[in-house]
Amino acid sequence: MGALTPVVVEEALKVQEALLGSGVFCTEAPNSRDSRSKANDLLSQAPVLNASVLPLGVFFHSPLLYWNCSLSAIQQDNDLLKTVNANAMRVSPLNMTLYWSSVFAGKLFSHHRLAAADALVISLFYDTKSKMGELWDERATALASDVNLCGKYDIYPPDGRVRRSTFYEFFFQPMSNTDYLVLTACYALTTFYLYTQLNRGGTVRSRTGLVMAIITQVLAASIMSSFTILACLKYPVTHIPREVFPFVVIVIGVENIVRLMNAIKDTPPEQSTNIRIATAVGEVGFLSSVAVVTDIAILTFVGHVSVPAVTEFCWFAGIALVLDFILHFSYFLAVLSVDIQRLELQDILEKEALSSPDSKWDRRAASPKSGLKGFVKKTPVSTRIAGSAIMICALIALNMHFFENETPWRTVKAFRESLQARKHFTETYALPTSMPLNQARTPISWLKLQDQLTGKELIRILKPGGHRLIAKVYDPLFVVLKGSNRLKAKKSFSDFINFLDLDALKDHLMPFILTVVAAAAGVTLLMNHLLSKELPDDMDGLVAEEGPLLTTQTLHEGHYLDVVMVVASPKGVVASVGLDRRIVVWNLRGKWGPTKDIISPACFEHLLWPVMGLALDNLGQWLAIVPKAGRVSLWQIKESTFYRSFSLDLHGETPSAFFFAPRQEDLACGPRLIVVRQNGWLSEVCVLTGQMYHHRICDGIIVSSSHGVSTHKLSLRIVTACRQGRLFVTSRQGEWFTEQLYVQTLAESCTKGNISPEPCTIIPLHVLGMVVSSRECNVDLVDLLSGIIVKSFQIGQFKASTLRAFHAKRRTCLYCGCPSVESFSIAYTERESGMFIMHTFAPTKGRSKYICLRAERDRREKKCTGFEQIEETMHWMENVEGWEPTSLNLVAGIRRIESHLDSENSDDHAYSSGIEKSSLCQRRKRGRSLVVSEEEDEWEAWTMSFDGVISRYPLADIPSDKALLVSHTGPVTRVGQRSIAVGFGNAIKVLLVGNERYDDEDDYDDIAAASHRRRFHRR
Repeated sequence: MGALTPVVVEEALKVQEALLGSGVFCTEAPNSRDSRSKANDLLSQAPVLNASVLPLGVFFHSPLLYWNCSLSAIQQDNDLLKTVNANAMRVSPLNMTLYWSSVFAGKLFSHHRLAAADALVISLFYDTKSKMGELWDERATALASDVNLCGKYDIYPPDGRVRRSTFYEFFFQPMSNTDYLVLTACYALTTFYLYTQLNRGGTVRSRTGLVMAIITQVLAASIMSSFTILACLKYPVTHIPREVFPFVVIVIGVENIVRLMNAIKDTPPEQSTNIRIATAVGEVGFLSSVAVVTDIAILTFVGHVSVPAVTEFCWFAGIALVLDFILHFSYFLAVLSVDIQRLELQDILEKEALSSPDSKWDRRAASPKSGLKGFVKKTPVSTRIAGSAIMICALIALNMHFFENETPWRTVKAFRESLQARKHFTETYALPTSMPLNQARTPISWLKLQDQLTGKELIRILKPGGHRLIAKVYDPLFVVLKGSNRLKAKKSFSDFINFLDLDALKDHLMPFILTVVAAAAGVTLLMNHLLSKELPDDMDGLVAEEGPLLTTQTLHEGHYLDVVMVVASPKGVVASVGLDRRIVVWNLRGKWGPTKDIISPACFEHLLWPVMGLALDNLGQWLAIVPKAGRVSLWQIKESTFYRSFSLDLHGETPSAFFFAPRQEDLACGPRLIVVRQNGWLSEVCVLTGQMYHHRICDGIIVSSSHGVSTHKLSLRIVTACRQGRLFVTSRQGEWFTEQLYVQTLAESCTKGNISPEPCTIIPLHVLGMVVSSRECNVDLVDLLSGIIVKSFQIGQFKASTLRAFHAKRRTCLYCGCPSVESFSIAYTERESGMFIMHTFAPTKGRSKYICLRAERDRREKKCTGFEQIEETMHWMENVEGWEPTSLNLVAGIRRIESHLDSENSDDHAYSSGIEKSSLCQRRKRGRSLVVSEEEDEWEAWTMSFDGVISRYPLADIPSDKALLVSHTGPVTRVGQRSIAVGFGNAIKVLLVGNERYDDEDDYDDIAAASHRRRFHRR
């Protein structure tokens, strides 16, 4: 690998002068590039090629032309390798480029630059009528017999006479007008075929978009990637006309695409997009795979027996087909899936338009097709072997092209001669016994490595206007310097690193990054434009304009008798208890739909019935079961097994509070179960360790307790109320600690007369860090930190356990930094009439948009407004049974459909903030009573937004032989953030409002809301 050292180059110049004669000097051609080496200043003054040394019609090709065959230029050049790389496109005096493949042998490249060479190649070209060949042989014999040179060189053959020779053909076949015409017709027919297939049926919505996807897959991805891979493998494909490359890949790619589209068209359109695509891929995937394997086998066979140019094309087509197959079942399948979903949406809109009374049926659409369009529509086109047949025809056409359109018999004869030449190649070109080290190539194999551009230049010089040249090629004469240890030549760069063109990466890295950034920015702007009508930050805007999209999911075949208890986790896990003594755990996030797991006692220790309470943790991993008698059991949902149980004496009474602590509280010892008993004791159980802690909250009997209030900034606080009317806040600061909450109004300090002796319900507001405490017909919004009543609301009498409070997304007041909301609502079921009633409090029009919830408020404050400037609106609905508020600031539930539906289902009445307490407490059901048919009991799902907008949806029941008649709904609980679960006989109805992701995400402030905000889309 030391051929480019000064000593070897100088000795090569001496050998060249000995073979060609002394006095061979030449200058650069006029259009050659300037050299960056210092020696070129001297070479520019060198004389032209001496005609007396080389006669007319004789020229040589040598690496010494880089230095114009000048010894002084070689001696003055400090870096010969740099000169060679800098003059890579240098041309000889006869305008023949000094390609590295033609003047060097045993080349070693590093990042597409020449790093070393094993030998210098000097070639002599002369006419057969010239005597220059005989003169070369005489000088070679004299060189081998020279006594002075015998000590410096080893010459092969030893006598200097080369006796073997063969004929080699240089040729390149340009495209003729007939070739262009045939190729254009093929591309036109392929385009027409694709156009007719896209118009045959309504498989896609956007044909233009699908065509762009096909172009991207076939042309931009498959073909370009194939060229890249072949370039990395250093495999030349220069003999093939550029116009032919895309043809086979386009045909095969279109065949796979049409086959897939036809399969999707045959699937039932009522199925979901995923099922349709999966069915189609299952039908045609194997056929496409077999077709690709068959095509690659054909290309392998043809490439082995055909001419070298067709072999290059077979390599390219094989790699392109593999890449196209991969992209077809990844990129194109995803694009097609999105387009089919758009088509389904369009079909729904068209059906709605046709079903409207104003729409008219277009009779012309039903008229029979005639002419070419109808013929194409009805004609079945098989695409199973079309691609392979077209590819075989293309390969035959390529062979005919390179055989100059000879007759078939002559083409077959040429194939036979090619095979015979391959068979006898070793015998014909057997290497001599005494060969130089590292000589692995024959002269023919070395000539085949030459680039096609070298052959074109040679033909242009020797045979202007032609495209074929036959030359008689002699075996080379090897001159090796003695002492050269070529076996120990080491590569300074690994082959894998050489594949990576780091210099090219440096040149293209910045444009690539700019292209990616520009494409990402363009796609972002386009998506923002297309989705410019997105919903507001709050869901209120969507509910007010269109109403939410509600779907029903039925959990059936879990119980034989009515469901009497339901609890849920934000992660989509529901646990239910039925009168059949079954405890069922439902997972709503199953891959193929909801899954269920029936819990059965493993031993006598796990006595589960009768169940008094259930509790699920926030992540849906643990279920705690409290029986009336026995031990509290912990069920591990993921493993479907009992983890442990512990003894806790409840005296046969239902716990006042039974829940898992929030996850941010579980970092130290894992999940913690909190049990608040009616006797005033709090028990904490560490699930992983089994340790139990007890704490005394109060001496009296607890009548109400919240499930805890906690935020990111506020640790867990449990609010309880005893029978004496006192409120207690229990928190953990190393150990459990309880303090009494002295509730006081804003107008006066703590006065015992302002506190009702019988608080009935405590509702935690986790996001706000507050609680709602009810006192007969009064509801107080209490701040936990200060104990101040932020606002007292006057409502009607409600049924036990039906009071709920909800609000819009929490914001931060711009003036004081306290929590604020756009609206605050209180809902309940009235005790006497059973009507659903909702009170909504919102800022007065023209005032501030938000209600500030600051506890200690100054009445002189004008900018920061609280409940002083609000408007109360009341909404109600009849025949409502199961309902629950969601995080979308609306209520969802189930109601019985009325036989005589009143046009006014919700009445809006505005009241001042100083409404009389007695008038609302004594209010009776007004308006005419609506008759409900007991014989035709039907149910419907409904939602009511905070401002009273009602939307009704059919309660889609799944037919089941085990379904029971439903006279009234069962327990109701919230699932996730936007859904509720309602016990409905022996089944559970899950009402999904919008796109429920089952994420436990609460927006605690504006920053959190911005970081966790989801984008909603109009439906």
